[in-house]
Amino acid sequence: MKILHWSYTRKYQVKSVFDSFPDIVAVFRQINGYYFIYTMKGMDSIELPSRKHYVQMEYLINKELGTLSAYKNRKALQKIESS
Repeated sequence: MKILHWSYTRKYQVKSVFDSFPDIVAVFRQINGYYFIYTMKGMDSIELPSRKHYVQMEYLINKELGTLSAYKNRKALQKIESS
């Protein structure tokens, strides 16, 4: 999966389009120094993104914006790894 386009929208928000789902615009919000998927628009596609795709999208946008280290150190990931 690759980012086709991304841009800033409002304060602490980024929207992007990915090649695997070109009809869907993912809106990300920033919290604790990293971006996570807040909402998606245009989900009329037959194939909808799964949780695996969401994680890939979050990883790619955080890598692109230079917040990957904060994303990797988030609490949710630490809870999963310690279980």
